[in-house]
Amino acid sequence: MDNLNKTTMTPEDIEILLLKNFISNEDYELPVNVKYILNGRYKDVMHNELLSTFIKSCNDNELHKLVHKGIEKEIVTYNSWFCVGVSSLLYFIQCNWTGPQIDEDVEWLKSQEDDALRHLALHDECNSNVKKPEHLYFSKIIFSNEIIEKSYKSSIWWLFRANLLHQYILNESSGVIFNETEQLFDRINKLSLLEDQYCKTLFYIEVAQFYFYYRRVENSKKYVQSAHAAAQLHLNLEGALGKRTKYQQEEKPQLYLKVGAVQSQFPFRCCENVPKSLDLNDDVRLEHIEYSKSMEHIEIGGMEEAIILSNLVQMQLSQPKDKLTDEEIKPYLIVVIDSTKNWSLKVMSLYHRCTLELADKRAVERSMLQLEYLIQEIKSSEVPVAYRIDMFFASGLKPIWVLEQTWAHVMISLGLIKAALDVFLKLELWEDVINCYNMLELKHKAAEIIRQEISKKPTVHLWCLLGDATQDSNHYETAWKLSNERSSRAQRHWGMFYFAKRDYTKAIPHLKLSVELNNIQENVWIRLGYAALQIEDWKLAATAYRRYCALEQSTFEAWNNLAKAYIKLGDKERAWKSLHDAVKCSYNHWQVWDNLMVVSIDLGHFSEVIRCYHRILDLKKDHLDFQVLDILTRAILNNVNDSDGNPAQRLLSKALELFGRISSLILNNSDVWRMYGQLTALKKTDIDQEKAAQYLQQAHRAAISDTKWFQQEESIENVLQLCCLLTEMYLECAVNCDLKKKRTLLASAKLSLQGVIRKVKDQELDNDQILSLLRKVEEHLSTVVNALEQTKLTM
Repeated sequence: MDNLNKTTMTPEDIEILLLKNFISNEDYELPVNVKYILNGRYKDVMHNELLSTFIKSCNDNELHKLVHKGIEKEIVTYNSWFCVGVSSLLYFIQCNWTGPQIDEDVEWLKSQEDDALRHLALHDECNSNVKKPEHLYFSKIIFSNEIIEKSYKSSIWWLFRANLLHQYILNESSGVIFNETEQLFDRINKLSLLEDQYCKTLFYIEVAQFYFYYRRVENSKKYVQSAHAAAQLHLNLEGALGKRTKYQQEEKPQLYLKVGAVQSQFPFRCCENVPKSLDLNDDVRLEHIEYSKSMEHIEIGGMEEAIILSNLVQMQLSQPKDKLTDEEIKPYLIVVIDSTKNWSLKVMSLYHRCTLELADKRAVERSMLQLEYLIQEIKSSEVPVAYRIDMFFASGLKPIWVLEQTWAHVMISLGLIKAALDVFLKLELWEDVINCYNMLELKHKAAEIIRQEISKKPTVHLWCLLGDATQDSNHYETAWKLSNERSSRAQRHWGMFYFAKRDYTKAIPHLKLSVELNNIQENVWIRLGYAALQIEDWKLAATAYRRYCALEQSTFEAWNNLAKAYIKLGDKERAWKSLHDAVKCSYNHWQVWDNLMVVSIDLGHFSEVIRCYHRILDLKKDHLDFQVLDILTRAILNNVNDSDGNPAQRLLSKALELFGRISSLILNNSDVWRMYGQLTALKKTDIDQEKAAQYLQQAHRAAISDTKWFQQEESIENVLQLCCLLTEMYLECAVNCDLKKKRTLLASAKLSLQGVIRKVKDQELDNDQILSLLRKVEEHLSTVVNALEQTKLTM
């Protein structure tokens, strides 16, 4: 009778419901399979007799052919195929992420395990801890079917989710998955499903999680901001007085996160038994900061909490790893840990706190206990799986084996090496096993354990590790052949072997082949670029650093080296652009600014030269680059056009400001005062001409302050040129000033010239250039003397 009063949902509403994983209104009649999924009864959906009979009867064919054939013939309804795909994926998540732990198999699918691992490996290897991979493989086949895609628009969203899980279970970042998934985003963005505000916000967070994995800072930032806008959520770090320790008398400013939401919160359901946060139990620190005033508390739901967690990860990726960043992150964690009623978000927020506390000697023990507790919670059956799946894809929850690996790393920080070793051996994390044996000073055990595992089941990974442990390159060749010459890992280890020996010529072919097989290996691209620089293969260096910078945009050394490669190739314009990216990454390294300044002067970007020079002075306090200043001065004196076709003299005031700053820091440099005087004279006012004369006089004094200036031809030439400039400026100043000042200026010029001429003549030099300059100075002296005589006649 109750069913008569229930409303039937539209197919699109059902798809949205499955994406959300819960129903907020019970007044709808749902298909049985959908009910089962929402209640976590995934095996019940997969126990479709018709489907299992069909697959068993066609056992000779590959699974993807069977599925496509079955969908084409509509062996079961499209709705059943779609629901089985969703159930299979969620069942896979339950086995590897959320728990409760399951040992039972779906019999008709179990036979496909080996085939699934072979397809999912993508020529490398899946993590050895992954369970029931056939369910992931099966769901991907269904969601990628064209008929299912046309019938169920959300299937491409589910395929995106499956792809991200696929990446999580691989030992290597996959360029294939990355490129395929990015293509899905454009298609999902066009779906009418995203007209639902909840779905739109959820999609943005999930895409951000995808880019977090690949460490694409700018891409993830874009989607985190979009999620903020869609949810109309405002997060601000603010300060308030409070106490952190039990014996603290004076309150100090403490950070807290102020959360503001414009619209009403998104619907969500509460999980009553979320994992608990363990107490710190410290003798000094308080469990929570005690603020002097009560903090305003706004009620938020799972979606808002997922956005806060994504903000946290974004900050970790985009900011340096230091204590200041950790302090900024903690308020975000506190909000989620203290308020969330979502199982996945609670586990993930506590995991983040554990990783933060790894290096904190007062909290590292809590970190170890908390991780152990979380692992037990995942394995327990207290919380139904349906509640665990809520917001799973937006939470960034790690696979079970990653939690166990982190737990073992915390043990190491506490000195529990043997306990950590047992965990690593169980998880088959051989690099960590080797590190533990090295710490225990049992290096011989590393090679021994690897050989032992190879005897059981040889893998590419194990042969590569044996090569690393024994320093025998033949093992890399064995790994390469074992992979049918398709493993990027084998080539990477092989290349790194030669790279570590600084044999760059041998390293390059292997590193190059590795990135051809898998093009999103940042650590390989940067080493390939460095190796190419060492052997002066500028074209390869530019390619490698360009690809690395596309993947990892925050390393200034890479941008710097890319610019160097472009300069060697004669492409200074691209070098200039690369250096601009370098200074964005490293605003406080004066060497990067210096490189940008030098390239800017070569290309005629004169305003940029001035900006760079100011920044270098900010960082270094004093800096003198005569060549750059000389080119800049001559460009302004001759009014040449800059790179944009604008006359350089428009920068005169900025250049004078720069020289004023340099001259105040470097007091006794003749060249600086000379250029400062020449540029000041361009303003052509009486006051500026007097200033120019003073600056040139200062240049003259600095030049002859060295008592041995007349013993070197270069310095003699410099002094004679200064004398000419100084005399010309004095004569110009003398034109429009009163008689007394005129006599003073000319007398000063006469004394300066006479002393220089006498010193130079005493050297009896045979240098045509110097003799020519000397005659010119003597002519200037004659002019000054005549002008001085004229002043006497007018008295």
